[in-house]
This record gives sequence, structure tokens and C-alpha cells, in this order.
Amino acid sequence: MAQDAEKNSETNALSSSQNSTGNANSSNLSATPDKTKRHRPKRTLRYFAIGLVAIAAMIFAGREVMSRMTHVYEYDARITTDHITVGSRVEGLLVALNVESGDTVEAGTLLAQVDNKVQALELDALKASLAGVQAERAEYAARTDMVTRQTNSRVQTRATEVQAQQARRSALAAELKLAKQEFDRFQSLFNRRVISRSRLDRAEAEVSRLESELRRADADIASSRGEAAEAEADKGELSVIESELAILDHKEAELMARMARHEALIAQRSIRAPIPGIIDRVFVENGEFVGPGRRVLMLHNPENVWVEANIKETQVRRLSVGQIVHITVDAYPDDNFMGKVEKIGTAATSRFALLPTPNPSGNFTKVTQRIPVKIAFTKQPKRLSPGMMVEVEIDVRN
Repeated sequence: MAQDAEKNSETNALSSSQNSTGNANSSNLSATPDKTKRHRPKRTLRYFAIGLVAIAAMIFAGREVMSRMTHVYEYDARITTDHITVGSRVEGLLVALNVESGDTVEAGTLLAQVDNKVQALELDALKASLAGVQAERAEYAARTDMVTRQTNSRVQTRATEVQAQQARRSALAAELKLAKQEFDRFQSLFNRRVISRSRLDRAEAEVSRLESELRRADADIASSRGEAAEAEADKGELSVIESELAILDHKEAELMARMARHEALIAQRSIRAPIPGIIDRVFVENGEFVGPGRRVLMLHNPENVWVEANIKETQVRRLSVGQIVHITVDAYPDDNFMGKVEKIGTAATSRFALLPTPNPSGNFTKVTQRIPVKIAFTKQPKRLSPGMMVEVEIDVRN
């Protein structure tokens, strides 16, 4: 009886479990179509999104391939310019430093001043010597003028006297001729006993007097001519004065040359800007002692900047001068910069490395070399600083 009870209980338990399992299966079968209906739109959206991503990837890949075929890219390019280092040509104490880093200057602006007191004093001494030479020159010029006027006046006076005395001699000669004729006539009358002896003597005395006056006139003429010659000889002093003036000319030329030299030395102590630009760095402080060749500051012209891009040697064959370049500056990503290829380098950058790379061991690893390419700006909306990083996109279709 007990065994039959146990069998009946096991049979009831088994039947109950089968009934519960069958109910669960029936409930699952009834719920499956509803879940499938709910997940079907999600799967459609997923496949649609995957398709869109695939299409976008294909479009992007196609554009990338096309751009790589029509453009050359370089992401390690920089803004470059010609930096000018301004130094001192002389030694001395720096007494003035008028600029700081970042200042904008014009060409010829006084940047720094080296002490020039000694040279200025020497220049003042030379100017004083030159003033003395010029005063001496003025004195000689006045003396020349005075001697010229005096000698000309004396020569003119003596020439006038000679002319007057020659006129007087001509008159005396005429009177003497007339007196001799009178004497001859009186001599004839005296011989005929017409006139007395005293009358003949007076005629003879008149002839003697006129002859004496004529001789005196000749002597005066000779004396005046001698004085005129002496006056002409006084003009020889002008030659002496001219030689003194020539010596003064040499002295003045020497002083002028020495003054020009000292002015050049003073100008060398004034350090001025060779170009208009921006001060990049100052290497000295006011009051320092500088020597020849000592760097004082560095500057560059902000209007003269360009891009230097080191292009792979495998892509250089696609480049040519004049190609259009789109430039992206990291500092101004929203601005559009345009340029063009201006120059293609003739040697790889490795040829200018400070440390050569010999290969004594025989081991060799081939490395793609870089060729520098200069890109000039055609559109520069903002001022750029040397060293800025840029990316270039060179259009090689033309």
C-alpha cells in the first residue's frame, strides 16, 4: 500500500510538471511573433545607417584619392623670413638702447648709441683747425686783392707820367728845333753885322736851355718807365701769395678728409635700422661694453615673409613654379591664405645639415629626402610671424 501511494504521488508530480512545461511553451510561442515585429524596424534603421556610413566612406575615399592625385600636401611647413642681425662695428660703452623686442621701426631709426665723446672732441678740434685755415685763406685773399689794386694803380700812374713826359719832350723838341733855326738865322745876321753879339748869345743860350730840358725830359721818362717796371715787378708777390694759398688748399683738404673720417667713426657708433621691420630680440642691455662684431639685436621685415615647405623628393617632379597653393595657418585656422610656388630648391635639406651622415660601416637604410620649396603669399589677410606652423596644399593640375 505504501509503495502504491509513493508511485501515485510520483505520477501526479510528473504529470503536474509536464502540464506546467506545456503551458510555458505555449506562452512562449504566442509571444515570439510580437517581439519579431518590434525588432524589425530597428534592424532596418541599423542597416540603413550602415549603408549611409559605407557610402560616405566611399565618397570620402574617392575624394581623398582624387585630391592626392591632383594636389601635393605638406603638414610640416613654416613661415620663414630673412632675419637681419644688427651688430656693433666699434668697441665702446652702450650709452643708449632705444628699442625693445616687438617694437616696429622704420629704416634709419636710431636703435642704439655707443659712446662717441672722444671722437666728437677730436672732430671739434679738426673743425677749429679748419676754421683757422679758412681765416688764413681769407687773409691771403684780402692781401692778394690789396696788392693787385696797389700795383695796378702804380703801374697806371707811372704809365700816365710817361705819357705826360713824352708829350712834354715832344714840345721841348719842337721848341729846340725852332730855337736852333733862330740861332742859325741870328748867326747869319751877326756875320753880316746886322745884330749885336749879345743877341746871338741869347739865342745860343736858349738853344742850350732847351737841350738841357730835353735831356731832363728823357731822364724823367726813363725814371717813370723804371718805376712802372718796378710796379709790375711787385705783382710777383702775387705768385708768392698764390703758392701760400696752394699750401692752404692742401691743408684744408687734409683737414676735410680727417673730419670725414671722424664723422664716419661717429656714424658707426650710431646703430640704425637697415630696413623697416619688427625687433625680434635684443641681445644686450643699456650700459654694457660692446666690441666689434657683437650682436646687438635681430629684426625682420614683416612684409617679406614666405612659406618654406620641405617636399618629399618623390613628389617634387609634380611641382613647377607658379602653381597655386592653399595655405592653412595653425594660428588663424578660419582665415584663407593663398600663395604660389616661387622657387624649388636645387639641393636636399640633408646637404645643409650641421652633422653629416657618413656610412663607414656599410649598413644602409634608404630615407626619402626633402627638397625645400619657397611659397610666396598672394593673399595675406593677417600679419604672420616667422616660425608659425602651416599646412600647404599645392594644386599640381596646371
